[in-house]
Amino acid sequence: MIQFQAERARRLAWLALAIYIVGLAVSAVLRQQGDFNVYYRAGHRVLHGMAIYPLADKDRFLYAPIFAIFMAPFALLPRHAAQGALFIVSAFGLIAFIAGSGVMLFGRSKRLTAELIVVPVLLTCIFVDNNVEHGQVNLPVLALCVWSIIYAREARPLSAGAMLAAAALIKPFAVLVGLYLLIRGKFAALGCTIAAAIILLAAPILVLGPHGLVEQTIGYVQSIAAVSGRYRTMLTNQSAVAWIARLELSSGGQAAANGPRPLWMGMGFEAILLALEAQWIWRAARAGEREIRSDRSALAGLFCVMPGFAPISWKSYFAALLVPYMLLTSVIVTKPAEDARIRVRAIVYLAISIVLNFVPGRRLGNLALFYSAHFLSSLAAFFAVATGVWQVPVHDRSGVTALQPGKRAQH
Repeated sequence: MIQFQAERARRLAWLALAIYIVGLAVSAVLRQQGDFNVYYRAGHRVLHGMAIYPLADKDRFLYAPIFAIFMAPFALLPRHAAQGALFIVSAFGLIAFIAGSGVMLFGRSKRLTAELIVVPVLLTCIFVDNNVEHGQVNLPVLALCVWSIIYAREARPLSAGAMLAAAALIKPFAVLVGLYLLIRGKFAALGCTIAAAIILLAAPILVLGPHGLVEQTIGYVQSIAAVSGRYRTMLTNQSAVAWIARLELSSGGQAAANGPRPLWMGMGFEAILLALEAQWIWRAARAGEREIRSDRSALAGLFCVMPGFAPISWKSYFAALLVPYMLLTSVIVTKPAEDARIRVRAIVYLAISIVLNFVPGRRLGNLALFYSAHFLSSLAAFFAVATGVWQVPVHDRSGVTALQPGKRAQH
């Protein structure tokens, strides 16, 4: 009877997700999506043999030429129809991200329970909605990151490398998955990633020709270089660099915000987080347990660090927090009484993370964005995983206890 009720709840959870996606689809088709307009324009330029990266653009296309070619078929459609078509890609990306997060954290043998489907989506809906609002492609990119890890773990380096290369050429935060593969010794997957990236960078020669490929690749590099100093104090930029830049703006003015100090301090802080994460993965690799069990907390930590890693980290990137929220939900729901104090600390950090993401009201919300509330939320989630998962056993539904790395069994 319990199993029947759990299965029914699981199906209802997927149904609720489907209804939510339908609502998002209506919003995606009807609204004016700023980021999608940039993609749509790039696809139009490919169709008409125009330069993809003109320096005169206010909002520049920041992705590799292969992505502009991918957008060309969408540019054949009317804009709202094209927005709906791209949303289908994002919808599949969201489903693949949720399902893949479950496989990455718990293995293929464990089916996601209702709470593991619903709760993480509820806690990250503000970021999922933001992706749809702007017509962004972060959900498919996050799905590619998760499944590249799964396929690397399953000794399928070609699939893992192709997915990671595609993700990294779209969003720089995907590069952090390469750190995990390196420390874990997935060298075949890393090699395939490099090879796939070269192929994806060279493939536009079939459409653009040799001269066009060189010209557009140079334009791609110039666009990325030109945008590195922009958007520092924009509220939706939630990176560590933007956080420090806005603090500098309030005390030292625009010159201080645009100076080198925010970049060095912000990226230095990210480097410290990345070093802690690297040690975490390394300790998990040396634990001698099954890879899925030993890595789950380290991978949750990686997806906490990932969204704020680049100097420009938009609010929509923080949909990556779905991974740590899923793991924390699993741990809290199945918590044993003897771990109460540790789990209380984890719940406190998780509550802080959630509150920072859902600050109510326009005025308070803008104030929270000014102080990079979503970046601080990712730090709180990082500490929640570190204190609530790393240090305690993970109890599966079967009652089997899987000790986390660095923790000895107590008798």
